[in-house]
Amino acid sequence: MKLIFKSDKLIQLRNHILKNSYKKVTALLLAFACCLSCFLPAAAANESTLDYSSVFDPSYYYNTYPDLQQSIGNDPSALLKHFTTIGMKEGRNGSSTFQIKAYMQNNLDLLPVYGVKDLSKYYLHYISAGRQEGRVAVFKKGAALPEGVLSSYSTTYDTTEDRAVNVELAAARINGMVIKPGEKFSFSNSIGTRTIANGYVVAPSFASGRVVSSVGGGICQVSSTIYVAMLLAYIAPTQRYTHSLPVSYVPAGLDAAIVEGYKDLTFTNNFDYSIVINATTQNGVLTVSFLKQAEQVQ
Repeated sequence: MKLIFKSDKLIQLRNHILKNSYKKVTALLLAFACCLSCFLPAAAANESTLDYSSVFDPSYYYNTYPDLQQSIGNDPSALLKHFTTIGMKEGRNGSSTFQIKAYMQNNLDLLPVYGVKDLSKYYLHYISAGRQEGRVAVFKKGAALPEGVLSSYSTTYDTTEDRAVNVELAAARINGMVIKPGEKFSFSNSIGTRTIANGYVVAPSFASGRVVSSVGGGICQVSSTIYVAMLLAYIAPTQRYTHSLPVSYVPAGLDAAIVEGYKDLTFTNNFDYSIVINATTQNGVLTVSFLKQAEQVQ
């Protein structure tokens, strides 16, 4: 409907309304823009203006990686450029005070947020927030990974419960598996069919948001422990599902549900070397480690 203003007062009133409406809309847009900026990731900032000193020391970087000594030399600016464009994405340590695997392992809440497709996000998080929050970025004394160990993660279970049989059996069937470069790993295929005849027992499990009893209940603790160890080894899943209810054995967002013939945990070994999966159980502690297979002597 079109309104026709026939008096000066009405025209003044119209202009006043339009002016005030414009101011309100502008104010709302500005407020929205300010709120939106609070949710932008650290990576959205202009990286050329970032202070990398908390995660990068050129002398440490040069001395730690012999390949850079050959290709770049001891040039601080060139080393920093390599670190910010390549090194962070590869998960290289740029400083003795920031070890990326330690940062990931000490702050598991970041894993569901950042994953392992772009490791530079962990460095940027530490620069923009983690250091101020007091997050630990180095391994505690005696907790550093031994040479050749890509990752290690442990969960606990009650050995007196029926599900313990399934946890220990599934872990034993995974233990020692070798995944060659380019080869695919399937958790469901690796542990065998979940039947009584195959050694599994009836134990509680989840189905459609309910606790039920099924043969093999508890195996998801093994798959979830493997999943966390995968991420800590920079291995991204090609298939992974969450449970319909929260689980207690891994932090939120780090579980891996298994339903035979329907849900699986899989990955492809994208390294240029074979990896070994160790899955051991002892006194109610399940430990999964990923190792770089030692080169065979010819």
